[in-house]
Amino acid sequence: MENIDRGLLEEALIASATRAITYLRSTYVSREPAGIGKSGDLSREFDVVVEDLIFKTLREYFGEIRLVSEERGIVGRGSLMAIIDPVDGSVNFEAGLPIASVSIGIARNSKQVRVGDIEAAVVAEVFRDVVYFYDKLRGFKALGMKAKRKYPPSNIVLGYFESVESFRPYIRLPEITNFKPKLRSLGSAALDIVYVSLGIALGFIDARAKLRNVDIAPSIAIANSLGAKAYLCNGENAVDIAIDDIEKIECLVVGYDDEIARALLKAVSSERILGY
Repeated sequence: MENIDRGLLEEALIASATRAITYLRSTYVSREPAGIGKSGDLSREFDVVVEDLIFKTLREYFGEIRLVSEERGIVGRGSLMAIIDPVDGSVNFEAGLPIASVSIGIARNSKQVRVGDIEAAVVAEVFRDVVYFYDKLRGFKALGMKAKRKYPPSNIVLGYFESVESFRPYIRLPEITNFKPKLRSLGSAALDIVYVSLGIALGFIDARAKLRNVDIAPSIAIANSLGAKAYLCNGENAVDIAIDDIEKIECLVVGYDDEIARALLKAVSSERILGY
């Protein structure tokens, strides 16, 4: 990124995530409702506080910056933009289940910004001292653990399966592919996608039409850099998802590699063709 120190970019993202997680682990966290966020979901006070902490920290490093976020929608302006999910897995966090993350991506601010334009991204685990960081020029690294891409990937498919319709693609997998995976639902899409890219699972499916681009954009940038592939269920490459405004994601599959991703896509598409 022109005129930006890559070290400063990394420092800013990790500092933002670290401050957010420090608050989430503190005794000051409020779980009270804070209204309906711009994404249309119920916001808790911890969502709003974390988003404000991230925005404030990024402004300390970069000055004016445009924010596209789960809670406030689009605010600010500047040559850079940040796409943020302050607490991905907020239902887990509220319940005390230890799977949640803070997700931030940085790109140049323009009219048609896409996931593939993300210059740097961070996904930080709330309940473990582990941070996954990506820089378009410097590549991927994990802080707090030795992260090596596993091969072959674990025979697990992650996702959200809250209805019969969203569960059917998983049932179809053994019928139309050679996969007979185990099923797990963790509750943090950003972490699910990073885990797939590291081979902790072989794939991720979400056919609920509840995800938004702010939920998954930074993690897809990370996953793509590691060789994982993500597709919308219409076949569009997920790196082409627009991120300059909040958008709903109707259906998403992520595979450890392109072959797996296309097999998952085939399972989901077959259900849609059958009219389920």
